[in-house]
Amino acid sequence: MADRKTLHITFTAGPYGNETPISIFRLVDAALDKGYHVNVLGYEDGVLLSSKAQVQHDDPIWKTMPEHHTDAGKAHNTTAEFVARLLDKGKGEPKLNWYV
Repeated sequence: MADRKTLHITFTAGPYGNETPISIFRLVDAALDKGYHVNVLGYEDGVLLSSKAQVQHDDPIWKTMPEHHTDAGKAHNTTAEFVARLLDKGKGEPKLNWYV
């Protein structure tokens, strides 16, 4: 196979403030699916997306509606969990590097 192309992403948006993290996750996921190597640099508040100090918590509004839960009865996954899943996907070829 020819040399893979590499996508470089730099972002400063932190978790939960706007749609940027979800857009980054989707872009990285799609690029890996298409065979691109991906380098992600979280800068300023962007470093918090991969922070393992985040704590999963229930959302009282949805507590009685398990169909809205994303993971075994938990209402909110942390952005660090999404980053971990992407890093797991990008362990081999194509490769994902996540820098903070």
